[in-house]
Amino acid sequence: MALFPVRRDAASDDFFTATARGEFPLIRDLQTGDYLDPRNGAGRDPDRYKQVAAAGTATIVSWSVPHAKSAGSGTERQVVVGIVALTEGPWWWAELRGVDPDHDLTGRPVEVRFEKSGEGEQDEVVPYFVAAG
Repeated sequence: MALFPVRRDAASDDFFTATARGEFPLIRDLQTGDYLDPRNGAGRDPDRYKQVAAAGTATIVSWSVPHAKSAGSGTERQVVVGIVALTEGPWWWAELRGVDPDHDLTGRPVEVRFEKSGEGEQDEVVPYFVAAG
């Protein structure tokens, strides 16, 4: 289960619409061919920018293990969070699962997965990354 429930707002609407379909959205600059972070939004100039689905693969750039307690139970659980470089170029931070933070994770390949962030009707589907293979 995600660390906490997440809800959309006007700025995140396109992002969460895509994640609900099981897609990690990026923004493609049609003039340069560059891929941009989804927070850039395709709506600012639809003739130049288009939302596209990322391949869903990445490599770990950095990671950390903050202390976290499970909701309701108060018991601690190990959570690994990190920054990943998406295959298309942009970096993203997310929870990392199926990795051992006691080993050097730099450059480790990961793949995106999605899950609902809570049990509420308005809780959004969020991405997290798992060890590839």
